[in-house]
Amino acid sequence: MTTLTRAFVWLAGSLVLAALWVVVPASVAAGDPCYHGYEMPAHSVSTAPEINALPCAFAPTVTYVPTGTTVTFSNGSQDAHLITGANQEWGSRDEELEGHASVSYTFDRPGVYPYACALHRGMVGAIVVGADAAGALAPGTGAGAAPPAVTDAAPSADPAPAGAPAPAAVAVAVVVGVLIALALVTLVRSARRPVVVKEIG
Repeated sequence: MTTLTRAFVWLAGSLVLAALWVVVPASVAAGDPCYHGYEMPAHSVSTAPEINALPCAFAPTVTYVPTGTTVTFSNGSQDAHLITGANQEWGSRDEELEGHASVSYTFDRPGVYPYACALHRGMVGAIVVGADAAGALAPGTGAGAAPPAVTDAAPSADPAPAGAPAPAAVAVAVVVGVLIALALVTLVRSARRPVVVKEIG
């Protein structure tokens, strides 16, 4: 194999690796099913102590229960979920709720207990404990209530489009590409130099 052929093989392999380094992380980040092709259910409110873990949402979104109630999370889908209370105060950060399984937690103190699925971004809900007359935390209008309006304190910048590679990754890929091009130019120039053969003898 000539020096020029080796240079082209090395360049082609390096370019493929550089492209994969930029493209693969972006496609993995863009692969979250909760944002692509899944229609999120409407906000819902309930006083029943059962919460369904859907593929990318909890139903109901907010559950009102009396103090001392045991709340059961049921996973009717095939996707595993990792139900974790805010600040990891309850739930599990290690044991997944597998498909077609359930897990229960008892809430003995009044208060608001937000939770999330640590495996699916945006999959959140809240349990309001003390939703009896003694707790004075009765539900608002019941099932189907609209969520409260949320306003931003300050306008936020537009985020990058979903699946777009991070600017740092693009910059590194450009630098790698330039270095590969410089190496190729050097190899091609050295291959073009005439070879001087000296006879000894």
